[in-house]
Amino acid sequence: MAFNTLIFVLFFGIVVIGSFIVPAKWKWMFLLASSYFFYFYASAKFGIFIILTTVTSYLAALYIGKQHELEKSDGVTKEDKKHLKSQRKRMLVGLLLLNFGILFVLKYFNFFSENLNYLLNSLSFGGNIPKLNLILPLGISFYTFQTMSYVIDVYWGKVKPERNLAKVALFVSFFPQILQGPIGRYKDLAPQLYAPKKASYEDLKFGLQLMMWGYFKKMIIADRAAVIANYVFDNYFHVSGMGVVFGVFMYAIQDYTDFSGCIDIARGCAQTMGITMAENFRRPYFSKTVSEFWRRWHMSLGAWMKDYVFFPFSLTKSVSKLGKFAKKKFGKHIGRTLPIALGNLLVFFLVGVWHGASWNYIIWGIFYGLLIAISGMMRPVFNWMNKTLHINTKSKAFQLFQILRTFWITCVGCIIFRAA
Repeated sequence: MAFNTLIFVLFFGIVVIGSFIVPAKWKWMFLLASSYFFYFYASAKFGIFIILTTVTSYLAALYIGKQHELEKSDGVTKEDKKHLKSQRKRMLVGLLLLNFGILFVLKYFNFFSENLNYLLNSLSFGGNIPKLNLILPLGISFYTFQTMSYVIDVYWGKVKPERNLAKVALFVSFFPQILQGPIGRYKDLAPQLYAPKKASYEDLKFGLQLMMWGYFKKMIIADRAAVIANYVFDNYFHVSGMGVVFGVFMYAIQDYTDFSGCIDIARGCAQTMGITMAENFRRPYFSKTVSEFWRRWHMSLGAWMKDYVFFPFSLTKSVSKLGKFAKKKFGKHIGRTLPIALGNLLVFFLVGVWHGASWNYIIWGIFYGLLIAISGMMRPVFNWMNKTLHINTKSKAFQLFQILRTFWITCVGCIIFRAA
C-alpha cells in the first residue's frame, strides 16, 4: 500500500476520521488496529515476522526490567548484582542475535551464498551452497532497528519496559513509518501513541500541508527527474560526457526528493493524528562537509548508528587502548581521532550493508566512511593550508565552494549507489 496509491488515500481518510471520532482513551487501540490492517493488507504472508519481533522484544524487555528491579532491592550483594547483570546481558545478546539473525537470513543469505560459491569455485573447491527463495517482509529493516533500540534502552535503564503487549505492538507497527521510517525512539514516540489525546484542527491542517509538500516532491519532482536519470544510467554509452553529468545530477535530485518526500508524507500522516515523528532531513545538499551532510541526511538512521554502534564501539577498552598507543606514537591529534575514525568506518560499513545486499551498497558505505575518517585525521593539514594560502574560511565565497564541493562528492556517491 504505497503512499501514492488510491487505496492508501482512502485508508488514510478513514483513519483520520476515526482518530477524531474514537474516544481519546481508546485512540491507541484504534491506531493499533489500523496499523495491523495496513501491514497485513500489504504483507499478510510475512506478518509472522513482525509478530515474532514484537513478542520476543516485549518479553525480553520485561525480563531485563525485572532484573533491574531485583538489583535495586534490599539485601542484594555485589555477587548477586554481577549475576543479574550477566543475565540481562545474555538476554539482550540472545534477542539481538535472534532478530538481526532473521534480518540477515531474509535479506543477506542469498548475497553471501552467491559470493561464497564464487570464491569456492575460483579456488576449485566447488561451492554449491543453495540459494533460498526468499522475499523480504515489508519494513523489516525499519521495525527491527526501532524495536531493538527500545530493548537496548531498557537494558541501559533509559526507559522502563512497557507491560502491555498491545502497546508495544503499536510502537513496532505504527503504519506511517513502517515503509521508509523515520526510525522512532521509544521515549519520544511511545508517549504520543499512548496518550489519551484527540487530534486537533491545527494538527490536521499542518499534517495535510506536510503531506501535500511530500507528494509534490515525490510525484512532481522525483518522478520527473527519474525519467532523465534512468535513461542516462541505462544508456550511458550513448550519452555525452555532459549528459552523464546531468543524469547524475538529476539522480541526486530524484534520490533526495523521493526519499524526503515519502518521509514528509509519513510525518504529515502522523501529524494529522496529533503525533510528531522525528525529523529525517534538514536541507542536506546545503552541507559544507561530508560529515555535516550525514548529520542532515536520514537523520534517524544516523542517530541510531551513533547511539547504538558508534559510541559503544569507540568507548570499548580495546579501541581506547589503541587510541592511547597512537597518541604516544603519532601525537595527540591522531590518538584522539583514530577511535573516531574507526567508529565511523564501522558505522558506514553497516549503513551500506543496511541499504541492501549488493556490493555497490557496501562500497558506497566504505566510500563515505573513508572520506569522513580521513578528513578527521587530516584536519590540522587542512587548517594549515587555509592559513598558508590566506583563505578566509568565513567568507561567503568559500562557504559556497564548500557547499558545491560537498554536493559534487555526494554525486560521486550517487554513482556508486545507483550504477550497475
